[in-house]
This record gives sequence, structure tokens and C-alpha cells, in this order.
Amino acid sequence: MIKIVKTIMVIILSLIISCNNSSSNNKSDSVSTNKTFANKFINVGIYVYDYPFGYLSNGTIGGFDYDLMNEISKISSIKMNFIPMQFEQLMPALEAKKIDAIIAGMTVTEDRKKQVNFSDKYYTSRQAILLNQNEDRINTEEDLIGKKVGVIKGTIADTIISQNPEIQIERFETVSSILLSLKVGKVDAAMFDKVTCDHYLSYDKDLKLAEGITFPEENYAIAFRKDETALLNEINKALYEVMNNGSYNTLIQKHLGTNQETKSNQ
Repeated sequence: MIKIVKTIMVIILSLIISCNNSSSNNKSDSVSTNKTFANKFINVGIYVYDYPFGYLSNGTIGGFDYDLMNEISKISSIKMNFIPMQFEQLMPALEAKKIDAIIAGMTVTEDRKKQVNFSDKYYTSRQAILLNQNEDRINTEEDLIGKKVGVIKGTIADTIISQNPEIQIERFETVSSILLSLKVGKVDAAMFDKVTCDHYLSYDKDLKLAEGITFPEENYAIAFRKDETALLNEINKALYEVMNNGSYNTLIQKHLGTNQETKSNQ
């Protein structure tokens, strides 16, 4: 009987030691992962001509994308060095390792997924057509045929409009340049994400949406090089926490004025 009790005690002690070792290893792995990026700087390419996602005010970067990355930085301890770029410069800069990540209201597409890895989505929107208030010729997609449509070079709007060779496409670097061209009649319509359109409509009563033209929903995400899976995983972990701890909805209210529930990043 004593031998049986001793045997049982040895087994229990072995199990306890094994569990402790396993727990210790897990903690070690976690610490190791955090040490890989904690307090290290990464260069983040950001597009700052797409209010309210990104903008410059007196030389200072602001916007939803900028604040979101700073919230991610707080949780992950990854330091962000933001580098403003034109939209079409972002993907080449990432490939050339001039930057380590892109946040630019960038739509996840199958073509882009061949070039980069995307984080989990952080926003869902759709494209929209902006018109002058007195424009009555454009009500459907077919009405865009033969018209000049202004887009930001390299964006999803550029991709969509380029698919129809009967539409005249005019490419610009900034939203403000397109809006100026729209106002003076150099283009007949402008295409941006609906959030951007809604922003300008909120104070410019000379503009309107083409209500009869709608586009599919699209997801925005942060882009990384294909070989940066460890960095991608760290950003995704922090992004998940931001989107579930209340910070995300605070940023939505601050910059976009709506409450888009995207909890758990599905």
C-alpha cells in the first residue's frame, strides 16, 4: 500500500513539474515574441490627402488611419515612423523596403493580395460618385460613358473606372485637385470612397451624390511585405484589441461621425 501511495505521489509530482515547465515555455515564447518588436521603429507609409482617413494640418499628420496606427502602437509597443507619400508610391516603396507597412484607406483586392499581405480589415466602405449640384445628365453607370471622371491615381476608383474604356479617366494626386477640377468643369464626376464624399457634402452644398450609382462594399486593411508575417501577426493582435476595447469606436466617432461596429474583426 505504501509503495502504491509513493508511486501515485511521484506521478502527481511529475505532472506538476511538466505543467510548470510548459507554462514557463509558453511565457517565454510570449515574451520572446514581444521582444522582437517592442520599442522598435517601423516605417509606415501613409496617404495624407484623403480626409478624414489621412490629412496634413499645419504640417502635422492627422486622421483616422494615423490615430488607428498610434493606438496599435500603444498596445504592441511598436514605434511608428510615419512617411507621407502619394498613393501610387506606396506599393513600390513597400517592395523596395523603404517602408514596412502601408495604411492608406487601402482596399483589399485579389490583385493586391498577390503583391502584399493584408492585416485583418479595419473598416468597410464603398465607392461613390460625386457630382456638381446642377449636373442632371449622370444618374446611372451608363451615363458615365463619354464623361470625364476624376480619380486618385492607383486607387480602387482608378481600377474600377479603368475597366470601362468608354469612360474618360482623369488621374490626380489629391482629392482637392479633383474637386477643383469638378467645380470648374474640367471633369464631369469624381469617384472616392463614400466616407470622403460624405465629408465634403457635409459643408459644400454645391455638390451631390449620384444616388443611382452604387458599388460593392470593400474592406480596408494595412499592407505588409509577403515575408513580414511576424510583424503582420503582431499588428493583427494589437488591432484586434483596439477594435474590441472601445478605442476603435472612439476613433470612428471622432473622425467619421458614425459607429461602425466591426468587433472581433471578422
